[in-house]
Amino acid sequence: MQKRDWNKWSEEEDQVFKQALKEFGKDFQAISDQLKDRSYRQVRSHYYNYKKQKCQEQTRYRLICYDSM
Repeated sequence: MQKRDWNKWSEEEDQVFKQALKEFGKDFQAISDQLKDRSYRQVRSHYYNYKKQKCQEQTRYRLICYDSM
């Protein structure tokens, strides 16, 4: 039996997260309700990591990163 790495998000979870983020904004509880295996804290952490990654991608192309999420 393969042990699941709970810190790593699957592609499917990430897609659900992104869709729920569009629908619910920063309502992390509503997003976590869409992801049965992810807690409020995991969703919140994933959001800020996602936001940081997007900001780094923008600055890599010499764009200014604003809080647009």
